[in-house]
Amino acid sequence: MRYSTIKKNPTKTALLMFFLFSNNIYAGEVNAWECNKFENARIVGEGGVYLGVLGPGWLADSIFNSSSSFSSTWSHNSIFNTSSIYGNSYSNTSVFNNSADSPPAIISSQGFIGHLSIGPSWDGNRYSPNDIKYTCDWD
Repeated sequence: MRYSTIKKNPTKTALLMFFLFSNNIYAGEVNAWECNKFENARIVGEGGVYLGVLGPGWLADSIFNSSSSFSSTWSHNSIFNTSSIYGNSYSNTSVFNNSADSPPAIISSQGFIGHLSIGPSWDGNRYSPNDIKYTCDWD
């Protein structure tokens, strides 16, 4: 694109730049005003395995409750167990595998929200547990 074209069509250029880069900036990012949609949402692994809920640390089944088996490093059904299929870095069902095909689903009373996963960043249906925890102040 020549400079004269940019100078003649700044609106078109701005729109082009917005569409090229906006998805990478906002995809899967949690905003503070979205915390309500995540609160008490169930985390469900492949095959319907219950993996806890999203929400403040005082909730009994919260993955952010340090006394809950769902936040432990030893429970088979914890995303924080690096030996489990939901918490290691290589399993196709893991939250912490950037290229997992089947990470756990986030399901609220309204239905499917997205997947609990660290990536990829271009996928707007994937939400990092750490991003949710700190944005919603659930530690």
